[in-house]
Amino acid sequence: MRREAHFTPEKMLSLLGVKAGSLGPFALIPGPKERSQMLLGALENPAKNFSFLDYEMHTGSHNGKKVTVGNGGRYAPDTAITTEILCAGGVESLIRIGSCGSLQEQIKIGDLIIVTGAVRGEGTTAYYVARNFSTVSHPEIVRALTEAAKSLKVRYHLGQVYTTDALFQETPELIEELEQQRISGIDMVTSTFLTIAQVRKKRAGAILAVSDECLQGKMGFRDPIFLEAEEKMVEVALKAIHLIG
Repeated sequence: MRREAHFTPEKMLSLLGVKAGSLGPFALIPGPKERSQMLLGALENPAKNFSFLDYEMHTGSHNGKKVTVGNGGRYAPDTAITTEILCAGGVESLIRIGSCGSLQEQIKIGDLIIVTGAVRGEGTTAYYVARNFSTVSHPEIVRALTEAAKSLKVRYHLGQVYTTDALFQETPELIEELEQQRISGIDMVTSTFLTIAQVRKKRAGAILAVSDECLQGKMGFRDPIFLEAEEKMVEVALKAIHLIG
């Protein structure tokens, strides 16, 4: 018999002074604060209404829709914290705006991946679901992101990602196995984000800018093409929230 956790996200919200309804029904969640600033620049009258450790959330509006933007974590455990708080705070549709390495030859640095589902290689979600749980993006979020990407004429791919806890343990054997499984990319966040949203019955999806080509051992975090892709990704996500039914 599974028991509920004693310390809940709702209790955390109360302790942190977050008022019910203060977060928007839509949330755009990048990892680093730098990417959050790009999103905040597009909001009207953003106000900080959440702060915990190094994590902040601001809520404003974008073309009439109330939207929350926050740096949602770089790794599985801290992503679990922020995702739980978002779900408990009343957000209904969540989009992660992240980065990843590519695992397929045709997916290049600067491309975008719209995530259809995730393979759970991290340890956090084992506390939530069974090993055979299928982690998927909500089809409505995938549709909205795809339509937005097409309308903005950006290069994108649909596919699954693999989420790991160990950045420097991406061995050639692991990369080859994931490539053969047709996994599109690898990151350290997405499976946790999507799994918790599914468990909490929220609509969630992710769009990721490709920063590395793992098959070639090519890194592109400082490549101008990747920086341009981050900007495109933000545009796609902002347009997508207006396409969600």
